Amino acid sequence: MAEDSAPPVEQMALASLNDGVSTPFAKAEFSDRVLIRTILSRADGGAGLAGQTVKVGGWVKTGREQGKGSFAFLELNDGSCPANLQVIVDAAVAPLGQIVPTGTCVNVEGLLKLPPEGTKQRVELRVEKVHHVGPVDPAKYSLPKTRLTLEFLRDIVHFRPRTNTISVVARIRNALAYALLPTRSSRSTAFFIYTLQLSPPVIKVEKELIKNPPPSEADIEAAKAVVKEKGEAVAQLKSAKAGKAEITASVAELDKAKENLSRLEERSKLKPGIPQKDGKIDYSQDFFAHQAFLTVSGQLQVETYACAVSSVHTFGPTFRAEHSHTSRHLAEFWWWSLK
Repeated sequence: MAEDSAPPVEQMALASLNDGVSTPFAKAEFSDRVLIRTILSRADGGAGLAGQTVKVGGWVKTGREQGKGSFAFLELNDGSCPANLQVIVDAAVAPLGQIVPTGTCVNVEGLLKLPPEGTKQRVELRVEKVHHVGPVDPAKYSLPKTRLTLEFLRDIVHFRPRTNTISVVARIRNALAYALLPTRSSRSTAFFIYTLQLSPPVIKVEKELIKNPPPSEADIEAAKAVVKEKGEAVAQLKSAKAGKAEITASVAELDKAKENLSRLEERSKLKPGIPQKDGKIDYSQDFFAHQAFLTVSGQLQVETYACAVSSVHTFGPTFRAEHSHTSRHLAEFWWWSLK
């Protein structure tokens, strides 16, 4: 993620989160929610903001109840940075069982405080109000607290951006994209996420058949005749007890003839258009191996990132398939989607 230019340390230490436009601390564009990056990216780790009241929101990365259920610790992340903000919620403020599960979405307001000495946190938030809770069912939520393999994440693509690995890869890619586009504002906090266009095997086969038409029945019969001829030649050499070198050369010619016949027979099975089986589309021959539906842009994919790293956008080629031939309905264009 492209970071804002860092103001002087003295200015940061004295600044208030409620100073309006003069403050170097960013808030969400359409709310009073303070970005966690604004707090934790300070030179003092946020310690200089102790005593200020802020609103933050995000997803619970980890949560645990303490003091026999009297309060709970939450590690809250809003996607603005990889780091989490430690949040403390008393049982009198909100039902702890509802906000502790990993993946819960919360919007809270509270007082920033210095944690006890000896802890790794530089600042923590003591919650006074819980404005919103988006609960999850821990038994069904797909991301456990344990370390996850990339193979496991392939089965839960819509949750992958919430993991540290995938979100960091997105941030690195975003930084590289902006480094290659110097005209873009270095103060932007959006992610530059490309969508991947896949070329289905059906299209590749059809293009190949146009360039190189499939063999005819006559071509296959001629190849079979060559195999038969070469086979008879090998048999004659063996019966005549010919030399080993002569027989080896003849066998090599027979193998080549068989390979050529095999290739011709394989190509003869290729048919242009969508493969069918028993009068229905054979999805087993498709790229996804089953019926799939594609959107007209990367909008669907970028929404999963918006639910993990907040402000995102995507820019890439878009393909639309519809019965319209007007100048206002393009079949192919570039789409910029903001989330």
